[in-house]
Amino acid sequence: MHLNVYANHGKGKTSMPSQAVARGVIPFAVLLCMALLLTGCAGADQQAQQLNGQLKISGSTALQPLVQVAAKKFMALHPETHIIVSGGGSKTGLINVFQKKSDIGDSDIYADPAIYPDPNMTDHIICVTPFVMIVHPDINITSLTKEQILDIFSTGKITNWDQIKAGLNQPIHPIIRPSTSGTRDTFRKYILGGGDEKGTLLKVDDTQQVVNTVASTPGAIGYIALSALKPTVKAIAIDGANPTAITIGNGKYNYWSYEHMYTLGDSLPLTNEFLNFMTSTTVQQEAHQLRYITIDEMNLNQADAIPGSHVQQTALAFSSIHESEVTRRESYV
Repeated sequence: MHLNVYANHGKGKTSMPSQAVARGVIPFAVLLCMALLLTGCAGADQQAQQLNGQLKISGSTALQPLVQVAAKKFMALHPETHIIVSGGGSKTGLINVFQKKSDIGDSDIYADPAIYPDPNMTDHIICVTPFVMIVHPDINITSLTKEQILDIFSTGKITNWDQIKAGLNQPIHPIIRPSTSGTRDTFRKYILGGGDEKGTLLKVDDTQQVVNTVASTPGAIGYIALSALKPTVKAIAIDGANPTAITIGNGKYNYWSYEHMYTLGDSLPLTNEFLNFMTSTTVQQEAHQLRYITIDEMNLNQADAIPGSHVQQTALAFSSIHESEVTRRESYV
C-alpha cells in the first residue's frame, strides 16, 4: 500500500517527502492512532455480534404499547435478538419476574417487599402513565367528581346517568378490571380512597378489551391508560381536570402512576441493553408521542400542557426520586 501524507504550510499544500515516508516507514504516532481506530471498530462489531438471544417481558398493559414499539425497533437494530412482549397485568408481571418466568416484569405499581422479599428485585422507572376515565359515547358529560365516581363504582348510590344530568335515562354499567391490574389498584387507591368496586368484572386484564367493552355497552364507564384512548369512547375529566403533565405536576390530577420494569438479580447483557434502550432518546420520543410523560418531563421545571405539545408553562413541580419513594409510593390494597 502506498501512503501519501500531506500537511499545510503557509499558503500552499505541500507534500512531506521525508526519508521515513519515502522508505515506507510510518511514524509511530500514526500507527498508534490507526491501531486504536481499528481496535474500536472491531470491538463495536464484536459487541454487536454478541448481542443475541431471547428476552421475555410481561405485565402492565398500560406500558405494553410502548414496550412493543421499543422491542420492534430494538430487534431491527439487533437482528440476532428476539423479544417477546405480553400483558396480563402488573401483578402478573411482578409474579413472573419473581418466579423467573420473565426476564422483565412491567408494572404500574411498586413491588411490595412483603410479597416479593428478594432484595435483588430491581426497579427501573421508565416513564409516567396518566390514566383516564372513559364512557360510552352517548353519555353527555365532560367531567365527574371523585365523589360521583365513588358512588358509581363503590357505594352504589348512583346507578343511573339521569341522577347526574347526563342527558338520558340510562342505567350505569361500571366495567371492572381484574385483580391482576395495576391500573385497577391505582384507581382504587387514588380515586376510590381504597374502596372496592362493583360492576361487570372482566376476566382478563386487557386494556383494549376495556375500550371495546365500554364502546359497545350502552351506559358503560371504565378506566384506561391515556395511551390506549380511542375515538370509539369518550374521555371525561375528574373534578374538572384532564390528565396532562401540568395537572399531574400541580396535584390537580391524581390518577397516574410511574411505569416500572423490574428485573431479578444479575441481568444478561441483552436485558441491560434493552433497559438502556427504554430510556434512550429514541424510545422516550416514542413515549411522548404515545401520550406517556417522559423521564425528562418528570425532572424538568417546565413540561408540556399535553404530552406531545409545545412547552408553555411551569409544570411537574415534583422530584421523581421524592415522589417515587415517598409521596407516590404504591402498595397492594
